[in-house]
Amino acid sequence: MPYTTLFFDLDHTLWDFETNSKISLEINFRQFQMERFFDSFEQFFALYHQKNAELWALYRKNEISKEFLTKERFLFPLREVGAEQEKLAEEFGKSYLNILAEQTNLIEGCVETLEYTREKYQLYILSNGFKEVQFKKLKNADIFRFFNGVVLSDDIGINKPDVRLFQHALHRAKCDARACAFVGDDWEADIVGAKNAGIDQLFFNPKQQPTPFAATYDIKKLIEIKEIL
Repeated sequence: MPYTTLFFDLDHTLWDFETNSKISLEINFRQFQMERFFDSFEQFFALYHQKNAELWALYRKNEISKEFLTKERFLFPLREVGAEQEKLAEEFGKSYLNILAEQTNLIEGCVETLEYTREKYQLYILSNGFKEVQFKKLKNADIFRFFNGVVLSDDIGINKPDVRLFQHALHRAKCDARACAFVGDDWEADIVGAKNAGIDQLFFNPKQQPTPFAATYDIKKLIEIKEIL
């Protein structure tokens, strides 16, 4: 069955989360005068980055709440330097999300890939990101215009890789799983999740990391999609 619909992950796949997040954190770090507590921004970032990854892994498994994640990821670095302040962590987190949504760096080849695929397929975003920032990211980066719809785990209450979120997305797009493909960078959340839902997978794998099984397609650059689809 030929594809009619493509689902894209947003963060790390189309929208350059690593670059945009670090820029936003550093702006926030200066605005909140966090040098009062940390030797440098890099010290803060190292503490935050590791904890944030751990918390997101738990969040995807529904083992912690969104509220706990958004507070704890900034409370942890403060706690580590003996400056634990819940109110500061909460305010820092809210400000960070606002600044983050304003950033516009995209993954190389993003716009060209979306321009190409839009002419041939329905395009949807399927993301685990928070609803208060994902739409803003799409609009500020001027890529919202490419999509027929946006499906967020935050709206549904189920996270990738849970097959039920993929099934919800299929229903929303009125698409048979065999006529869809999913483009994403996260092996567990995106590729395993899509495979379990019967959806073909395009693994965006710029570092060419080894995988437990072969995705339907493995791509190093987004623009390679033009050669496949």
